[in-house]
Amino acid sequence: MADLEFEDRIDRMFAQAPTFGDADLFALRLDERLNRGWTARRMLIGGLGLAGGLVGGAQVIGSGVISRFDEISAQSGRLLTQRLSEVAPFDLLPVGFAVDGQILWMSAALAAVAIGFAVARAVREI
Repeated sequence: MADLEFEDRIDRMFAQAPTFGDADLFALRLDERLNRGWTARRMLIGGLGLAGGLVGGAQVIGSGVISRFDEISAQSGRLLTQRLSEVAPFDLLPVGFAVDGQILWMSAALAAVAIGFAVARAVREI
């Protein structure tokens, strides 16, 4: 038969982890090593992301996408100006009013900022 008192004593001894005198120093050094590793990782990820962004930007500029966007925005501006001049009653538009690409791009940028704010608020409330 097994000695229950001995088994209980063994269970109690293994249930309590022994404490070492340098446990606080060990935890501090381990935390310092982990934090140092994250700093290097953050710098590496940030640097690689910056390099990737520069390469992507160079590819977009080299592909002629920007000139195509300028053509599209100029065409859109002419069409919008024409439609507004047809629709506007009593000459509400100022003389020489023209919608150019800058107005369209600014509108798109403001819409993107508004969407960003909405997404940030939705994420914060979740």
